[in-house]
Amino acid sequence: MTRSNIAVLGCVLSLLSCLATSTWRTETPPRCAFEPAQTLGPWQLLEHGELQASELAILRASDHWRVGYQHPQTRQVVVVTLIAGAAGPLASHLPETCYARQEYSSHSDAVVWKFPETSDSFRFQTLHPRDVDQPALTIAYGWHDGTRWSAPRSPRFQFAGSRTLQRMLVTMRHPGGLTTEARQVLQQVLELTVNKPHQPSQLRSARAAIPPSTQK
Repeated sequence: MTRSNIAVLGCVLSLLSCLATSTWRTETPPRCAFEPAQTLGPWQLLEHGELQASELAILRASDHWRVGYQHPQTRQVVVVTLIAGAAGPLASHLPETCYARQEYSSHSDAVVWKFPETSDSFRFQTLHPRDVDQPALTIAYGWHDGTRWSAPRSPRFQFAGSRTLQRMLVTMRHPGGLTTEARQVLQQVLELTVNKPHQPSQLRSARAAIPPSTQK
């Protein structure tokens, strides 16, 4: 493909994204597909937070929730965030890129993990702190376009025809040498979050002290 063809394709995708966003604005804004669960297997609800207003504006999010869970034995903490909104902004802002602009750097490429026996997949990335005294951060994320969870390498291209998306992000801070264990933990939490039947809850009326993140 020539550079001119790539440029034309980029313009077409940008136009489709604008049209999709305009259509979405005339419809009822999407809501998150489900509420956070009180428990995820052994994981217990720790606290409930929310994204900063500036982040929501950048993502053009129409709905979201964020909760922290803690494992009663290991005391590990994971944070799960679900965002619903216009496809263009949600597909354009990659969490790993936004984290890397702040206090982290990436030393390796993201990898895709597929759910056993399903077509769902999420992208995993471990980011290392610029301050060596701080913990590393492993993240997992994927988008739902109404059919399945997926983590394409170029989501802006993959979801160019979609009007709305849901994006899930799961994060865990840990010592730098525990990357493999952190990924296993996130896989467990993702399976429990995506596969568990969720009932409406009143959790979102509580706004506790999960520190605001720098992810977009």
